[in-house]
Amino acid sequence: MSSAPADKMPPGIPFIVANELAERFCYYGINAILAVYMTQHLQFGQARATEWQSLFKFAALFFPLIGAILSDVFWGKYRTIMTLAVVYTVGCAIIALDMGPGFLALGLGLMAFGTGGIKPCVSTNVGDQFTSKNRHLIERAFSIFYLSINIGATVSIYFCPIWLEAYGPKVAFGVPAGAMLLATIAFKLGRDRFVVVPPAMSQDVGKGIAMFALALVPVLGIAAWVYTAVGPEYRTFAALMTLLTLLALVVVVSLHTTVREALPFELRQWMEEAFTGDSLRQLASLGVLYYLFIAMFWSLWEQSNGQTWTLQATSDLMDKHLFGFLGGVPVLGALASYEMLASQVQVVNGLLILALIPVFTFVIYPLMGRFFVVTPLRKIGIGMWVIAASYLIVAMIEERITKGVTVSLWWQILAYVVLTAAEILVSITTLEFSYRQAPLKLKSFIMAATYLCCQSVGNAFTAQVNSAMVKPLSVTEVSAGAETWVKFTDVSALQRGQKIDFEGATGLQIVEGTDTGRGLNGTFLIAEIDQAQNRARLADTIHQAPVATEGSFTAETAKVSTYKLVGPDYFLFFAGAGAAAALGFMLVAGFYRERTYVRMAEGT
Repeated sequence: MSSAPADKMPPGIPFIVANELAERFCYYGINAILAVYMTQHLQFGQARATEWQSLFKFAALFFPLIGAILSDVFWGKYRTIMTLAVVYTVGCAIIALDMGPGFLALGLGLMAFGTGGIKPCVSTNVGDQFTSKNRHLIERAFSIFYLSINIGATVSIYFCPIWLEAYGPKVAFGVPAGAMLLATIAFKLGRDRFVVVPPAMSQDVGKGIAMFALALVPVLGIAAWVYTAVGPEYRTFAALMTLLTLLALVVVVSLHTTVREALPFELRQWMEEAFTGDSLRQLASLGVLYYLFIAMFWSLWEQSNGQTWTLQATSDLMDKHLFGFLGGVPVLGALASYEMLASQVQVVNGLLILALIPVFTFVIYPLMGRFFVVTPLRKIGIGMWVIAASYLIVAMIEERITKGVTVSLWWQILAYVVLTAAEILVSITTLEFSYRQAPLKLKSFIMAATYLCCQSVGNAFTAQVNSAMVKPLSVTEVSAGAETWVKFTDVSALQRGQKIDFEGATGLQIVEGTDTGRGLNGTFLIAEIDQAQNRARLADTIHQAPVATEGSFTAETAKVSTYKLVGPDYFLFFAGAGAAAALGFMLVAGFYRERTYVRMAEGT
């Protein structure tokens, strides 16, 4: 179809935006309640739940590499999106079955593959609608696109926790699955309005896909084996390095051995364009910025998105009454009794995005421009310092909760304000920056290999920290009753408010409260320490109430552990890691030389 006039948005943009809104409703809705579902319904420990969710996000942000290659090389964006949307929807449906950890892992795997394959195609499809005549509208289009993400995310993050509490996992996960179906329909309706950039291959496509699969499946299998074979201290990093090394080896073998001659001509041509010359140098330069530094931004940001920040908010010591009382008088009448659910708190991020994007566009960026030239790399550098500062706030909150002091939710909202400012500076900027820096035939691939894969690496870092920080405890006895006391060989290193995880068959059941009837599994708190008898009393993480149990502890089949990063130390660790990454980015970014690649206008 013909291009849009230079002063108007291309006609395919509304359909892309509608698709993204519905698909993001699905993704963020499921992600919003995932940690709470795992800890409160499946009785996962908090570190295990964070590790699982980080690995899910890692996969969802790694598989864009696969989707990008399918799109750029074999199928094109439209067919790739339509095919993988089916996989995505099936994965969501399996999660909604609520049939235990095994089915959850399968559903999350399919969902990750589906959303990963779609993600680079949809975002680069925005840029593909423009030419050099209307390139001045690209920034506005990406802002609208980003707004659609946050509208979909905001609505689902607010309602999915309500559905989980009121109707259970089947409805809470099932509604997002329906939204994914709507996303697919919206995209199909715009088929004839899109500017279509054809894939690199037009011949021997079947042979090319077969060779691609033959190389990819063993790589993924070996990386998965490494993850299971290596101990928790290093398993995520070991699997990640194995994966990246094997992928690089596949490229080297394909281009520099006799395998090269067996490749279909167009596939070989695409690989040479992607992995030699200027393209390889561009990919390597971006990779240094993204993987070594910007990935840490995503490690911090993702934890506010349904993970450790949400788990922090589950505690009753965080007062989630937004309006409360002043001198015994309701501040806003009936609204004084309104209490947010822990999983809903993250909704403020989407609302703040909607509010702050215009503020940054029309106020903050022009104000910054009075003092220095506002470049994408400078925005990113500032944003990385800002997100590190947000973790100082949540560390302060955690310190007070650990000491048993009630904290207003407004403190976490303040942390979200700071984090959202960082997101606008970094996320929107890197989205557009990645697109502009990518050669025309490699848009989806470069977007996946930089903007998305860097988020994947950030989640891998979070998963690795949560795996490595788990420290086994030696338990000699657990005394059941109205209060549950755990006897250790030594309690000198333990402190009040510290988290204790129970896994496996403990032989004990909870007999009071909302958890009545379930085993003593998941995360609990140390409420009191008896130094004389080397024992500690348990409390639950939400209400800080005594844990009443019955049964006999079976040390042979139970696993008891705690965390090396206690209380605020966890968030302070990530604040320090974020600050170190920001400093490194500032030192390295000055050596990067920016380029811009967009389609030329038709007839020029």
